[in-house]
Amino acid sequence: MPISDYQFSEGIFSAKESGIITPQEAREWADRLEQAAAQSPTPIVALVDALSVKQIAFGAYDIFSKASYTPNVLRVVVATNAVTSGSSTNIGLLGKRHQTEVFRTLEEAREHARSLAAENNAPR
Repeated sequence: MPISDYQFSEGIFSAKESGIITPQEAREWADRLEQAAAQSPTPIVALVDALSVKQIAFGAYDIFSKASYTPNVLRVVVATNAVTSGSSTNIGLLGKRHQTEVFRTLEEAREHARSLAAENNAPR
């Protein structure tokens, strides 16, 4: 399964992507992101482990880009390899401005997602 390990906890919606991502898989991810965002009382962060992605199919780009406009999503944080780094950056450029951030390691992406979620949920 190209997108798996869906989780939503502590303001972070996460999933692991691998192989070739089709528009159908991108749609499922976007739908699950929308559900998580809708049930959260505060804005959430989407964390994507795309280190094992080989290719993003053409139709999936548009779906991922539009998902950056999902209400109640603070940011999309992506860990990606050199092969798909350009794809993830392009998705970020096509989507909501400054909404997608790309990292080279999963740990860097996780840490950034945690800090965004914590900052967003801090008492004011």
